[in-house]
Amino acid sequence: MDSPFPMTRRFALAGGLLLLAGCQAARGPLPENGTIDLLNLLKDKPEHRRFVNALTASGLASRLGRQNGAVTLFAPTNEAMNSLPASLLALMDSPPSSPSEAQRAQLATLVNANAAWGLLRLADIQARQGRVVTWDRGRLQVNQTGPRTATIVREGVPPVPGRPVIAITRGDVLASDGVFHVTSAPILPAAPGA
Repeated sequence: MDSPFPMTRRFALAGGLLLLAGCQAARGPLPENGTIDLLNLLKDKPEHRRFVNALTASGLASRLGRQNGAVTLFAPTNEAMNSLPASLLALMDSPPSSPSEAQRAQLATLVNANAAWGLLRLADIQARQGRVVTWDRGRLQVNQTGPRTATIVREGVPPVPGRPVIAITRGDVLASDGVFHVTSAPILPAAPGA
């Protein structure tokens, strides 16, 4: 049976598709040199899918972007969030296309505790005696432990026996509209009245 495409055309088409697939695979991770915005940089990292979903479904992704000023995010990995309540994890794993007001508020509580205004590299934080104020007005104490590592304690959230202190495991991931620091656990909001 004759093919609708001559043999040379089929090979050219197949070769073009392979070339396209190879280019996408060879692209590699996005650069962390301040040329890519925070949301796209985080979206490019599958290990931050839950945090990206929380940012987007909460409606707080609209606070990102150079037009709004620089932002610092404390971005826990997916695995680092495993200790959160199952209902919150389910919401981040499968966010609804139209989240309810209650769902947005639940996610916003988490995001607001893990975000701050301004581009705060670890050196900038140390110049402020390690103090950072989050979007929910929480006060963090960040103590640098290495060139790109630190520990974080939130005022009003006592340490849990047996649970390690929150750590920045890789700091200073630079974006065009701010910076993010990879954390070993999410920063939790203070209990009401604390």
